Amino acid sequence: MSQNQANMPQNQANMPQNQEELLKKTLEIHQMKQILVIDTEAGGLNVFKNSILSLAFVSFDGSHQAEFYVLEDQLNTEPQAMAVNGIDLDWLKSNGLSPKATCLAIDQYISELIEKTGEQKFTLVGHNIAFDIAYLKRLYEIANHPYPKAFSHRSVDTHSLLWALSILSKKEPYVCTSDGAFRHYQIEPPPALRHTALGDAVATRDLIFKILGEF
Repeated sequence: MSQNQANMPQNQANMPQNQEELLKKTLEIHQMKQILVIDTEAGGLNVFKNSILSLAFVSFDGSHQAEFYVLEDQLNTEPQAMAVNGIDLDWLKSNGLSPKATCLAIDQYISELIEKTGEQKFTLVGHNIAFDIAYLKRLYEIANHPYPKAFSHRSVDTHSLLWALSILSKKEPYVCTSDGAFRHYQIEPPPALRHTALGDAVATRDLIFKILGEF
């Protein structure tokens, strides 16, 4: 250990030097195995009216990913939302799963994740996570299927974390948006995957690591 390291505060001396080391250290923390990143794409912003069209999950270590396209019995979409998510409704009508089938597929994904990690509860993480959880619950409600007990009532919102950094004058306000955050932290999902559920979930997983490096 160098003289400078010996004189550093303990918490500073133990700070990760790069994202790879941060990943290793955070994965050693029990709670980190319980993190599950989610993103949804919907036909609009009104969860009581607009359809959920797709959703994706990414485990905290990035090794377990899944994306599901949902075909509700009656699609309700807004042009502005469809322009953003780029989902072809004709394709969706041929390839989307029913809400019930989607819930069963998610249940299978969760079962595999439990087997892999040994965890029984997962904390959902997302950007504006309330939106994603609201649409996730909509899916289970219209499918008349039990909401998974494996999903914790707690959640983590990357927007709220960035907002706190902004309030403390550690980040500019524009960083609070997903586009602003990805640009600031140089996270570049492939253009074809931007505003897809899986592409944004993968990018949000990268984002949470960048944010953790700020603390």
